[in-house]
Amino acid sequence: MRYLFITFLLFSSLHADRYLDEAEAYFQNEEYEKAYPFYLRSANENQKSEAAYKLGWMCEHGKATDLETETAVYWYKKAAEWELNNSNKKKVYETVYQNLDPLGDEESTDTLVQLANGKFGLRAYYPNYAIVSYTDQVPKGETKYEEGGVNPDGVSYIHTEVKYQISLRADYITNWFGFVQMWTGAYTQTSYWQIFIDSAPFRETNYKPEAFVTIPFFHKADIIGLKGMTLGYKHNSNGQPVDDNATRIRPDGPKDGSRSRSWNRLYAKAYFQWGRFFSEVTAWYRLPEDFATNDNPDLVDYIGQGEVEVGYIHKKLLTRLTLRPSFTQGHISGELEMSYPVPISDNVFFYLQAFSGFDFHGNFGGYGQSLIDYDQKVNQVGFGLSISR
Repeated sequence: MRYLFITFLLFSSLHADRYLDEAEAYFQNEEYEKAYPFYLRSANENQKSEAAYKLGWMCEHGKATDLETETAVYWYKKAAEWELNNSNKKKVYETVYQNLDPLGDEESTDTLVQLANGKFGLRAYYPNYAIVSYTDQVPKGETKYEEGGVNPDGVSYIHTEVKYQISLRADYITNWFGFVQMWTGAYTQTSYWQIFIDSAPFRETNYKPEAFVTIPFFHKADIIGLKGMTLGYKHNSNGQPVDDNATRIRPDGPKDGSRSRSWNRLYAKAYFQWGRFFSEVTAWYRLPEDFATNDNPDLVDYIGQGEVEVGYIHKKLLTRLTLRPSFTQGHISGELEMSYPVPISDNVFFYLQAFSGFDFHGNFGGYGQSLIDYDQKVNQVGFGLSISR
């Protein structure tokens, strides 16, 4: 039953007060009229986020009180505010997105919560990981280390490197315009480190700051599994030198010898959940740039016009597949991610990542794994550890 799922997600902390204990006992028995005043005292006197969340849930669903959307939003915001001040951050997601469907067993539900925290909670955004990565093509980067480059030490890039990602976010919850929104600033950095060659240079780092607003639908679109929508802006660049005087390697391609890559986009994203399956569908629009200073005019032809992520949860195992189709070039790039907790901790994960793709002529390889080689077909596999999903 749904109330058992909610109780599992928002179990009382070790420091719960007696009002909260009383309220939880009544809530579990669906005696909402008796639970309500105890939650109210716990929230008003002790600022318990668990109590505030339950008050918001009861107001939203008309349990022990009339349907009061504005009051529900008030308590959800209080729950988020108080929870963000606690040392235990795990339940940040539930204070805003309490509309996930239960998955039937504790391990699957806990994996869903970890995924939710990574996607919508404070701190982690995309997975934070470090892997040893192998690509079938020698990657690009600083010219002197590329194949055929002039290097006085005779050092060149190799197929194997360390790839790591840091991804963080900060959220602000409000109910402007009469409905709930969460405004977010996020930053993701993905680095490619040739640690296995002399001097261990970083061949490429991609910087991805973004800002977006997420609107949860609170079951209003459950008939199609739609849980929420995001509208945002994202910048992506690699901070490499620009050579304005160089000629282009093809009419719409990057400049010969220039390592600078960048683009800006607006995007819209929809979130879906159907039991253990979840999906994100994203479409983006590249903001126009002056052709003379555009580092990579044809980047979207390779990266694609959007992406579709499909995931599946089975107990502690989380599997995700992200596909980016290019309708102009007739190919699809894809990235597979799998994560599973290490034996000594449920918050550190074995992390497997594979990247590839195919075109409609039967050729394999994906485009856009990193900015510097966005126009180079790559097949890649890596394994390591992550600290978020």
